[in-house]
Amino acid sequence: MRRFWLIPYLIYILAFGLIPLILTFYFVGFNPSSIKGLITDFPPGTFNLALYNTLLFATMTALISTLLALVLAIRVDSLPMRWQVPMSLIILVPYTIPFISSSMIWYTLFDPMYGPFYYLFKLFHIPMLNMTTIPGLSIWAVIIVGIWSSTSFAYLVIIGGLKSISKELKEVSQVDGASLSQYYSGVALPYIFKIVLTAFLVIFVLQLGNFDIPYVLTEGGPGYSSTTLPLLIFDLLYFIGNFSGGEAAAAILAALATLPAAALLYVMRSGGLYVRLPVVKIPDKVYDSLLWLLTVIVLLFLLFPVYWMVVLAFRPNIYDFISPPILYPVAFTAKYFVNALTGSTPYISTNLVVGVFVASISAVLAGTASYIMSKQNIYWLLLITIYLYSLPATSFIFPVYILFMNSGLLNTWWALILAEPIFTVTLSAWLLFNIYRDLPNEYQELAEIEGASSTYTLFRIIAPITRSSWFMVMILSFIISWQLLFYPLILTETPWQFNFPPTGAQTVTIFAIEAIRSKAVDWGLLASSALVVALPVMVLSYIIMGRLLEGFNIGGIKG
Repeated sequence: MRRFWLIPYLIYILAFGLIPLILTFYFVGFNPSSIKGLITDFPPGTFNLALYNTLLFATMTALISTLLALVLAIRVDSLPMRWQVPMSLIILVPYTIPFISSSMIWYTLFDPMYGPFYYLFKLFHIPMLNMTTIPGLSIWAVIIVGIWSSTSFAYLVIIGGLKSISKELKEVSQVDGASLSQYYSGVALPYIFKIVLTAFLVIFVLQLGNFDIPYVLTEGGPGYSSTTLPLLIFDLLYFIGNFSGGEAAAAILAALATLPAAALLYVMRSGGLYVRLPVVKIPDKVYDSLLWLLTVIVLLFLLFPVYWMVVLAFRPNIYDFISPPILYPVAFTAKYFVNALTGSTPYISTNLVVGVFVASISAVLAGTASYIMSKQNIYWLLLITIYLYSLPATSFIFPVYILFMNSGLLNTWWALILAEPIFTVTLSAWLLFNIYRDLPNEYQELAEIEGASSTYTLFRIIAPITRSSWFMVMILSFIISWQLLFYPLILTETPWQFNFPPTGAQTVTIFAIEAIRSKAVDWGLLASSALVVALPVMVLSYIIMGRLLEGFNIGGIKG
């Protein structure tokens, strides 16, 4: 198998990944004044606070969401087989909600007078404070939403690890008289410790560069109390116009993400990471009851915001600002949803066109390159792929912005079509690498005996055999493109003007941002806008969720 089909993939990740990353450090390295801008353009201590908030947000989100996911995974794994998939689909509901939609809905939840938290404040006699508007508490509001949005992903990784444990191992432990608590604490958890650690590191790295949640929920406020490094970079570029300072902040964030990304690569490449843990002995009935109690609490935490979004979107707004709040549907109206859907037409059009191109580019480039990578054991390219996927979007944005500005492609579909696949083609290559690794070599050997070319083998033999996997990564790529916010904010200025060649390229996530400006007075519009963003993602996610449950393995690893 010739390596020709590696070249398009290499060219793309070089052009929109590695070279922009290197140029970011290059600009900073030869412009010392850029570091000064991080200090002088903001009130004293802002950069240190943003750095602290970034690390706190990433650490607490990754740690708590991984622990919650572990509880859910143990609960599901211990259930009869017929209940495991339905329970998993329920747990994965937040996984289908884009960050921007979840952040918008959580804003209403935090309202102490008219949101559902009113009843918690009353029950526990807590002062009625809106966490999003209190310095010192606003970053914890961001963390809560981060935990909510990450738990399902961590569950997907960990349940895959538990499913990788052979049935014989569990049966042997039962024959030896081990209780459920002894099996999971003394056998299962040590066996999948590598996978649990991988889930933690993946979430930690991704949350370092999370722009959407703090931007939508608090905009970094009040003041700079919940500002993170991605928001600081956005302020430097979009409001202050200090490109050198933004480059410096992006370089610092990229360097910061390199350490956990390197740890992630090490964990994934290590042959085994068995850790002996204390064995806990609890009677099965007590252990089962504790698992159910914790599971119900976590499920309420995961599912209620989705329920609340639907309630707000389809009820008259006269019921929104009543204290105590009404938590159940009392009347129905589709007015807000229809208005949101109508007003978002040019934004949705852009998303559809860009998403189709991004999905197609990702499938073709990753589908061909990852096959060669897996069959020829090109692990160095896989490691670069995982590293680029792990880096925050801000690591690449400045050179990419300058490229499109000089070429006149800003505020066009082409800017998004060319730039966005850096987030999807790398993830697709990572997933397909693990799928291809299990594909028998006989298909390729037979094609070579018949004298088939590499192109014929890839597109006429391998692609049809693995078409369900290609379809899966196409939908995943479309979903990721649909919910991106940072790149559209930076690279676009206006919605599509219904002309051709098209001008204007703002996406549906930016449309949803407009609803936030009226969030204090129109929760129906806010919830409907959030639902417009979330609904296509939810539908598409459930199309492939069965496939994910059967074969999703974020690192291609077993304990």
